Amino acid sequence: MKGIRRSPTLDFHVAMSFIPIFTVAMMFFMLLLEMADLFINIVQYLQNDVPIASIARSMFLYLPRCASWSLPMATLFSVSYTLGTMYADNELIVVFGSGISLVSFATPLFVLALALSTGFYAFDDLVVIPTIAAKKELTKSMLRTGEPTGAADVTILGEGRRIIWDIHYFDRKNSVMTGITLVERNDEGSFVSRLNAQSATWTGALWRFSGVRRFFWKGEYLVDESYGTWENDGFDESPESFKGGGKPIEEMSFGDASAHIAFLRRTGLPAAAQTAEVLRRFAFALTPLLVTALSASLVGRFKKNILLMSLLVSLLSATLYYVTQMVSMLLAKNESISPAAGAFAPLAVFSIVIIALFKARPA
Repeated sequence: MKGIRRSPTLDFHVAMSFIPIFTVAMMFFMLLLEMADLFINIVQYLQNDVPIASIARSMFLYLPRCASWSLPMATLFSVSYTLGTMYADNELIVVFGSGISLVSFATPLFVLALALSTGFYAFDDLVVIPTIAAKKELTKSMLRTGEPTGAADVTILGEGRRIIWDIHYFDRKNSVMTGITLVERNDEGSFVSRLNAQSATWTGALWRFSGVRRFFWKGEYLVDESYGTWENDGFDESPESFKGGGKPIEEMSFGDASAHIAFLRRTGLPAAAQTAEVLRRFAFALTPLLVTALSASLVGRFKKNILLMSLLVSLLSATLYYVTQMVSMLLAKNESISPAAGAFAPLAVFSIVIIALFKARPA
């Protein structure tokens, strides 16, 4: 028996039925999130006499984050409403009567969801993280709660676990450190040298220290020497190793987060929480595809009040997903389960539910 040939006209009809509803749903959910953020801060804005232009700029910078959070809910609502309306209007009776399965009929929606999932991660990494960081800085200046852009009192164990870096202040933007104490050890853990410096700058390959006093063994004697500037190939710890200090992994780009996790693993420090958070970004990027399958599995279960039921299902499913994710991430950060399990457990749980819903559909 020959397979049923796909109809471009039907695929186009399904896609064009989805896109306008998806656009309106995105705008609706983004508006809700923007208004929630505004109302949370409105009293502080008024107390600090914040100009309207600054508030508008803050809301503009918050738009990408709103879009990121709204995408899964908007996709779920739009697919559910589109297919539910077609079912209520008896359009699907003709489609199913011609031998086309639900999965085949919804293929254009899966293709659109796959495109959204593909671009979601890049959008989050390249647009959302920088703009939300800029919004936080703007909010701090508006509410007069600003803080230094660097990290204070950073202590790390360098590569090979031979050098202990104790930094009073590290400027992330310019890769400059001040108030430096370095203790160098040999492979057995015995003292080799100590370096005190007023400041240091990154040359691109190593650190150049200024105002240096260095203590080290010279034969059987412990001597000290002072230098205006001093550098050594052994002191080449990457600036990325210090950027994690005081900065949550959620606010780092994928490159910075990967470098920070590599540093934690290299020095033997716990990295489960940070690894789970980075993997969660990949898992969350797949949610448009997941919710499209969930919506398709629910087609025909609501014959009345399609708009209301679609909205209710969207909000309920989003709540259950985020609660599941919160629990799994908490277990991963406590190292009760692996970071991968913590990040992808919600996807696995909902995938099982979707498969069960499809199997429970009448033939």
